[in-house]
Amino acid sequence: MIVVVAALKGGVGKTTTSVYLAAVAWSSRRPVTLIDADAQASAAEWIEQADAEPLDAVTVVEAPTTRLLTRALGRIAPDEVGIVDSPPGNERMLEAAMSVADCVVIPTRVGGVETARAEAVFDLVPRKTPAGLVICSARTYTRDYQDAMAGWREAQVPVWGSIPERVTIAAGPDAYLAPDGLDSYRSVWRRALRSVREA
Repeated sequence: MIVVVAALKGGVGKTTTSVYLAAVAWSSRRPVTLIDADAQASAAEWIEQADAEPLDAVTVVEAPTTRLLTRALGRIAPDEVGIVDSPPGNERMLEAAMSVADCVVIPTRVGGVETARAEAVFDLVPRKTPAGLVICSARTYTRDYQDAMAGWREAQVPVWGSIPERVTIAAGPDAYLAPDGLDSYRSVWRRALRSVREA
């Protein structure tokens, strides 16, 4: 199973989503490979510096070019989960990853240009590939959040989960995976699995 975490803009929770999904996927006792296609390699650094399960059981492959990404995707075994942390702003690499994806997770935030950027990613997803939004750092109590959710429901955009702003999320490579962060992403993972089964 290949899951692509896709965003055209940085700073929306893409790497955090990739790392947490890899951790949650590992808990299903399947081998997990995280393919870090972002030249910054933040996901790879985070996992390589982890010293506790579940991240120390995740294999990391850095693939900052389309050729390396395609090769890494081709090595995902049938019983394995591959999570792709895609590079922001690189449509060519994003399309290469999504062309073999079983599903696409699109992290976004509420407000500003985020909605338009998320819609642009949906436009790139192959027609029969399931895709859903994950609202990161969601201020679920605000009017902006409620309006955004109503708009996505009306547009029939699947929202696979909201990660509330109050959820403790690790601060990157030197930090731990927070239990409440794992709980929040576990529900996203279940929605992704269900979407693949129903596709």
